[in-house]
Amino acid sequence: MKKITVLILILLTVNSLLSFAPVVSQPLPYSHDYPKDYFRNPLDIPIQLAANFGELRTNHYHMGLDIRTNQRENLPVRAAAEGYISKIKIERYGFGRAIYINHPNGFTTLYAHLNDFYPALNDYIVNKQYADQQWEQEITFDPGQFPVAKGQFIAYSGNTGGSQGPHLHFEIRDTESGNNLNPLLFGFGLNDKIDPFIYRLYYYDRRYSTYQVSPISIPIRGINGNYSSVNNVVSLSSPYISFGITAEDKTTPSSFRFGIYQASLSVDDSLQSEFLLDNISYDDTRYINGSIDYKTRLSGGSYIQHLSRLPGNYSSIFSRAGSGDILLTDTSVHTAEIIVKDAAGNASALTFKFRWNPSKTEELMFAANSIPMMPAKENVLKTEDLEAVFSPKAFYDTVPFVLRSETSADTKIVSAIHHLHNFRVPVHDSFTVRIKPTALLSDELKDKVIMQLVSNHKVEAVKGEWVNDALQAKFRDLGIVKLLLDTIPPRVSAAGFSNGGSVRNRKSITIVATDNVGEIRSFKAFLDGRWLMFSRKSDSFIHTFDYRTTPGTHELDVIVEDMAGNVTEKTYTFIR
Repeated sequence: MKKITVLILILLTVNSLLSFAPVVSQPLPYSHDYPKDYFRNPLDIPIQLAANFGELRTNHYHMGLDIRTNQRENLPVRAAAEGYISKIKIERYGFGRAIYINHPNGFTTLYAHLNDFYPALNDYIVNKQYADQQWEQEITFDPGQFPVAKGQFIAYSGNTGGSQGPHLHFEIRDTESGNNLNPLLFGFGLNDKIDPFIYRLYYYDRRYSTYQVSPISIPIRGINGNYSSVNNVVSLSSPYISFGITAEDKTTPSSFRFGIYQASLSVDDSLQSEFLLDNISYDDTRYINGSIDYKTRLSGGSYIQHLSRLPGNYSSIFSRAGSGDILLTDTSVHTAEIIVKDAAGNASALTFKFRWNPSKTEELMFAANSIPMMPAKENVLKTEDLEAVFSPKAFYDTVPFVLRSETSADTKIVSAIHHLHNFRVPVHDSFTVRIKPTALLSDELKDKVIMQLVSNHKVEAVKGEWVNDALQAKFRDLGIVKLLLDTIPPRVSAAGFSNGGSVRNRKSITIVATDNVGEIRSFKAFLDGRWLMFSRKSDSFIHTFDYRTTPGTHELDVIVEDMAGNVTEKTYTFIR
């Protein structure tokens, strides 16, 4: 008992240290007064889902429905209800081409990854793009400019922006707050009678940071909404724990699997935690990284959703029921119940018994060269040639941060190479990095220096700004940072047509532009001396022929600039 008492005192101390971050959440909205018959299907074919609201994605929850278009583009998209077009957005990633419609009942619907808008709107947008000489646009409208009736044709479905295949992304938002609401709570006639699936159960030793320990699997079994642990009583190696689950939902017997809507944890009939995926803002959607086991996912594992609120997770999805951390002050057997629901009300239950086994308890230590980065406080990392500043919102749990720096013989690298911990720990908001060069640089060469971040498979280059003798930039991911001297201009090539050749049988032309260290900063094209609009998909810049490209021989001048200011200019001729 002496060992147990000592451990309990340690736990209480740890708990007090971890509990300084305030829990700020809203009560979960169990009763919805969302209208069930107000919105119609935005397509003319029955709704089949490819993704639902709350599905787990990289750095965000999926904030709407992905509606299948039978692997086709250019299906008519229709206004889900009367209202007016309040905004359009055209962007390389994200929504691609999107329409926002405000409705008189206080909701806004969004339709994304579109191809062309309906003619009157499309003409307005194209004229503005040419007037601005800018393809990407975000335009707001007054109520009287583009009113729409319920069922009115507004656009063609497509595969633009961050889409990985033809479909329609559809959202419903609260107009006043801008928060995204779960469209499946508005009806749409989907007949879902299938209970959610619970695949795996885990527990965490919460005496330590979730970034220091790994999840411990608890074998489970079950079917048709009823699950239990394989062992009659689960033996735990820690008296201070939290739980996590891997679960999915299905609406039909098809192979498509979706995110769950709600989960709750009760211990000995006392509610310990719960979350519900509805009424989420885009400002908060990145909190998904504190609501899942990010380290396991980025290490190649499955999504594990925490049934507890990490100290630095201020997401609105959690209720005030509790943190979900369980402190055991005895070795008695306790009963847990996890309830998982979908938006249609189908529920699955996982019940199991557990007890703390002190003989299995082991102590861990932070790595000797690590620096504890705490949630809810500013953290500053500083050496002679590096400074990194993290805001109080940066970390969801204590990070045993390890900095490693090394030199390079590569003459293009003009600083030490700094390993900012590793990419398996998320950062919630932007942090500032300042790096001093190791080489003497003239002002002319300084203008060609960029800061590059390599984080997992992501490579990001930022021009930054010089502050005294250091280059300063902002990032949102941990990884390897360094200063690069970039004097190499972008690579530019024509795709699918030859210089001087005929394009009479083509609907469009494509120019591919890439850079050796990062993104393309700008792309401009001029046809016979006049600005010509190109859309963008990844590294491809595409012009779709219209009346501006008349029959005959044309000269196309292309000017491409990278982040360091290096420019490539090319001239092509073609016969239309």
